[in-house]
Amino acid sequence: MIEFVPSIILISMELNFCRRCGAPLTKKNGHVYTCERGHTIFLNPVPTVGVFLFDTSDNLLLSVRAIEPDKGALDAFGGFVDGDETFEQALERELHEELGLTSSDYSKPVYLTSAVNQYRYGGEPITVISNLYYARLKPSAQPKARDDVAEIHKITLNDVRLDMIGGDDIRRGLLVLKELFAPEAKSQV
Repeated sequence: MIEFVPSIILISMELNFCRRCGAPLTKKNGHVYTCERGHTIFLNPVPTVGVFLFDTSDNLLLSVRAIEPDKGALDAFGGFVDGDETFEQALERELHEELGLTSSDYSKPVYLTSAVNQYRYGGEPITVISNLYYARLKPSAQPKARDDVAEIHKITLNDVRLDMIGGDDIRRGLLVLKELFAPEAKSQV
């Protein structure tokens, strides 16, 4: 098994007031806050999805990030889960937004792993929990870089290095992907 040591320490924003009654909150422990009226508020990670895509030649397609954080770094395709979406619905929406793909353009995504990351959004750090998948593009698929994807980067799984990847969650997913499909490459990461 490949060991993964995150390169950053996770921090969370502090909650000051109860969203239910407006009373001041006291941090009870970790991510649990309470107010004087007995309400308990949990500061849980925000859910995200990501997918590693393989083309028909077994190349890994990765996003080159067009925006901060980690602008220019390699990333899985994906993003935040919106509203009442399932992880699968969010993944389908993100692949359409970022690559112009529909679900008929790729195989059914297979769950790979989940990982926690510290993500800077709107100038503040938030903890996210990413559900990561992998899928294979169908021969007729024509992905195009859109939305927050600057370009699509093709690379063999063996040639991807952790220092090329932005985000501890995506690095963790890459390690699991290599363990699954290219165990001989794990010493090269």
